[in-house]
Amino acid sequence: MNFSVSTLPRTPAHCDLLPIKHIYGIMAVNILSAMIGTIGNLLVVATVPTTFSLQAISNYWLVSLAIADLSVTALGQPLFTVWMGILVGSQCNEIVSQAFRLIANMSCSASVLHLCFISVDCCLMIIWPHHKFIRTKKRFTIALVIAWTLPIIYGVLRLTVSKKATSYFTVIGVGLCYLAIILCYTFIILKIKKQASGHMLERRVTVTIAIVVVIFTVCWFPLLYLRSAFAEENFGVAYNWARTLALSNSSMNPWIYCFRIAEFREAYRRLLRCQWKPACRGGTGGQHEMNMTHFSELEISQLGPTNPNAV
Repeated sequence: MNFSVSTLPRTPAHCDLLPIKHIYGIMAVNILSAMIGTIGNLLVVATVPTTFSLQAISNYWLVSLAIADLSVTALGQPLFTVWMGILVGSQCNEIVSQAFRLIANMSCSASVLHLCFISVDCCLMIIWPHHKFIRTKKRFTIALVIAWTLPIIYGVLRLTVSKKATSYFTVIGVGLCYLAIILCYTFIILKIKKQASGHMLERRVTVTIAIVVVIFTVCWFPLLYLRSAFAEENFGVAYNWARTLALSNSSMNPWIYCFRIAEFREAYRRLLRCQWKPACRGGTGGQHEMNMTHFSELEISQLGPTNPNAV
């Protein structure tokens, strides 16, 4: 989550650190990622408020995650692209650099923390599905405040405190979130193994979780490695490509966490047809739909194969 530019003095020589082909490549990837991510995150933000059946705690976590990721794709990556474009002329713009660092550090750390809270929320829902007092609106609100307050503090510290110290803190913080995600999804897989009536459900849940973990690892491990091994070196080809990967994770989250849920897919199609009127399904199935989790396979596990929306 460390997106500082350089620990060296701000001179044109130190700004022009990348070959032109890498600068253009990084700009192209960030532009494409920003476009895909902004569309995806806007769809998530618009889907839950306009779909009554999706208005559950687990899905509001997805909305908050989408807002954090939207900050990355709609603000962070465009600023990073502008900064890369300025480097083409061997120049540095301190205002663009500082704005990018602040937004990227806050929004990316918020995104990672949300991924951690989502895994914990899903784990609680699967392990204790009938204990509603555990997942209350009050506790959700408290967790949501934490998920946004800590990243804001972190973003400010990144600009004011020793970069080496905060770099190690970054590695530890993301590492702990990663460990929590792995543990929660391991518990979920074990729980599904005991409950599933066939191997198909178990396989689909495992594949979904594997996608989440693998993409998170691919996107964040290079940056974490560079930040731990070269804590004071915030420049170079490898570092900027690693930073691009970490930023791009925010463009993948809306598709990873939502596309496999049937209700989200239907809502996406409705919104893309410009049908903005809130949608609500009547009947007795509404109560089941209010218990939606962010994996359709996990919904099947809890609601049973007779639920027509658990696809």
